[in-house]
Amino acid sequence: MIVRQTYLEKLKLMRDKKIIKVITGVRRSGKSTLLEMYRDFLLSSGVHPSCCQYINFEDLRWESLKDYHALYNHILENLSPNEKNYIFLDEIQIVPEFQKAINSLFLRD
Repeated sequence: MIVRQTYLEKLKLMRDKKIIKVITGVRRSGKSTLLEMYRDFLLSSGVHPSCCQYINFEDLRWESLKDYHALYNHILENLSPNEKNYIFLDEIQIVPEFQKAINSLFLRD
């Protein structure tokens, strides 16, 4: 828990920096838990739930988003306009060419 807390503090410090934050590590090391902790922090600090999209690609509910075009369109359709939005993509490596969707989204304000 101490290690995750350190990483959580780093995420908090980078909250308003316009950069893509990537969490990497070996399997079962707590990356998903860290994402959830950061999302909980955002919500507790006043971010509206509609501004946080969380997609875990191991969950079959998101099977239809394993095409980067579908992922891109889904995220766009669910953005909260005129608000800062936070997108959490867990196990994103499952989506072939996901970088295209992420880079295109990053170009938007």
